[in-house]
Amino acid sequence: MKKIILMCSVAMVALTAGCKKVKDLADISVDIPYTQQVTVPPVDGYTFGFPLPAGGVNLPFPAFAVPTNSKSYLDQYHTTSAKVRKVDLKGLTIQLTAPASQNFDFLDTVQLFIAAPSQPEVLVAYGYNIPKSQTIFVMTTNSDVNLKDYFLQDTMYFRTNMHVNAVPAPGAQMNIKSVFNLVANPLY
Repeated sequence: MKKIILMCSVAMVALTAGCKKVKDLADISVDIPYTQQVTVPPVDGYTFGFPLPAGGVNLPFPAFAVPTNSKSYLDQYHTTSAKVRKVDLKGLTIQLTAPASQNFDFLDTVQLFIAAPSQPEVLVAYGYNIPKSQTIFVMTTNSDVNLKDYFLQDTMYFRTNMHVNAVPAPGAQMNIKSVFNLVANPLY
């Protein structure tokens, strides 16, 4: 009798583990790109060409809204918000686009935060020790943050904080290109 109970217990554990693996096989993974152009804000109290204090200064950007278009993406991939398991920031690239002579020599560090209505602001990407003489760089993303509740809102808010060692050229423009990965599962 004990052997039968033991075999039934082992069979239940195997069946439960097997069902989870079958469910995981039904995951749908989709990359969703976003591109935003932003203007580097002026450094208060400083003029282009004049030195900053030793150690540089923080240069916070105002938050900017990014429509998620989540309903359109969910419709396009024939799923619903209830079936979304996770959304994470897969990649983020920042590129200086204007003026043509501007590079990232002025930049030491950069952090990107995301917020949404009724969601706290979270750090999702960062870059430290930005390479000099570059006009484009790939930020390190924080893969520990599930952005599902942010993505399912109509709008997300990106906020960038930079630490600069020089004043960037007036009107410097940057493209922020992000790729979010959405994982949905019709079996959940």
